[in-house]
Amino acid sequence: MKSLTGKIVAVIGGSSGMGRATALALAHEGAAVVVGARRAELCAQVVAEIEAAGGRAHAMPLDATDEGSVGEFFADLERRFGRLDGAFNNVGRTLGSSPTTETTLERFQKTLDFNLRSTFLCLREELRLMQRTGGGAIVNNSSIGGTRGFANLQDYCAAKWGVVGLTKAVALEGAAAGIRVNVIAPGLVATERFELIRSQNSAMIDSRLKEIPLGRPGAMDEIGATVVWLLGPGSGFLTGAIIPVDGGECAR
Repeated sequence: MKSLTGKIVAVIGGSSGMGRATALALAHEGAAVVVGARRAELCAQVVAEIEAAGGRAHAMPLDATDEGSVGEFFADLERRFGRLDGAFNNVGRTLGSSPTTETTLERFQKTLDFNLRSTFLCLREELRLMQRTGGGAIVNNSSIGGTRGFANLQDYCAAKWGVVGLTKAVALEGAAAGIRVNVIAPGLVATERFELIRSQNSAMIDSRLKEIPLGRPGAMDEIGATVVWLLGPGSGFLTGAIIPVDGGECAR
C-alpha cells in the first residue's frame, strides 16, 4: 500500500512550482489532494494532471492572505471531505531587495503578509480542523532565509524566520492532539522563477551555485519527496523540526 492511501491532504499554493510538484507527489502516494491557490485555471490544470495519472484531486480558490478566504476554503474542505489528514503550506514570495535604509514600510508589511500572515491563517484553520477530526501532520515552507541572514532581504528573512518560530510554537500546541508540525527550509530550487532569473542573469546564478556544496540547484521533485515523507508515517516521531533542503548550504 502507498504511504498516504486514503489520506486527505491540502496543498496551499499548489498551482505551480514546489506546490505543484508536491501535489503530484502526494497524489502518487495515494493521497486525495485539495489544491488551493489564487489562480483557478492553474489549479484546475494540476487537478487534471493528477486525475489523468489515476489520482484523486480537487481544486478550490484561495487567497491565503485573506482571513475570510482562508476560513471559507477550510469550511468547504470539511464539508466535502469530513476531515483533514495533512497540509503543506507553500506560501510566500520575495518582493525585491534593497538595503534596510531604502526599504519601505509598505514593502516590508506586504512581505510579512505574503509569507508569515498567510502561513498563520492557514495553520490556524488546519489546527482547528485536525483537532476536531483526530490529528494529522502539517508542513510549512520557510527558506534558508529563515535560518540565516541575507543582506538586502531583511523583510524576507524576518518573515521566513517567523515561519520557523511559528512552526515550533504550534508543534508544541498540537502535540497532545496528535498533530505534528514541521518546516522545510529550501535553498536554491529550479522552479519556473529560477529559470527566468537564470535566463536574465546567469552570472548571479553561477555565483549562488558556488555556495552550494552539492553544486547544483534542488529539483522540485526533491521538495515534493521531502514533504511526502514529513506527512507520512515514516516521520511519525518528528515534530517541531527544521528540515533544510539546500544541498548542504546551511552546513557551512
